[in-house]
Amino acid sequence: MKKAAWILAALSLIISACAPAAQLKGTDLGQAPAPDFQLVDQAGQVVSLSDLRGRVVVLTFLYTHCQDECPLIASKLHAADRQLGQLMNKIAFVAVSVDPEHDTPQAIRAFIHTHQLDGQLQYLVGTRAQLAPVWSAYYVAAQVVTDEASSSSVSHSTRVLVIDQAGNERVNFDSSFDPADLVFDLQTLANHQG
Repeated sequence: MKKAAWILAALSLIISACAPAAQLKGTDLGQAPAPDFQLVDQAGQVVSLSDLRGRVVVLTFLYTHCQDECPLIASKLHAADRQLGQLMNKIAFVAVSVDPEHDTPQAIRAFIHTHQLDGQLQYLVGTRAQLAPVWSAYYVAAQVVTDEASSSSVSHSTRVLVIDQAGNERVNFDSSFDPADLVFDLQTLANHQG
């Protein structure tokens, strides 16, 4: 009987060592594997989601000419970046364009610089045909909307997903998230070894 109790105690310790100690703040996504994709970043480098394994990934969907939620998300990513300090070496911020026609390299560089994410945000682009399967895989609706003045904008779903080092979807935030909650989740996952 003592041997069985010892085995149960050992298993309990192993299980608790392998799981993050704290409940994450975002909406739980159940640890489903994040769909892989391959796109090109603002520097022309090919980036695959699977290449980022071993780092915690913050994945969002933006466009550079957005006037409301995209700048808000970018500003909150900057706020998180400032709080994370050296831990950013274990984290990757990735944005996927929802406006391939207007997210030019120049527009992307200006957007990243304006939101103080130089060197921190990989902004991925492609043709609409290349991006649409990524949007679909992550349940992001994106469509161009033209108003009466013939001015166009993009209507799209706002998601900020956190993917763990093993490539599993952990939590989702909408654009109203508190940067402190994102920081908490990133610290919890980045400091978790296993």
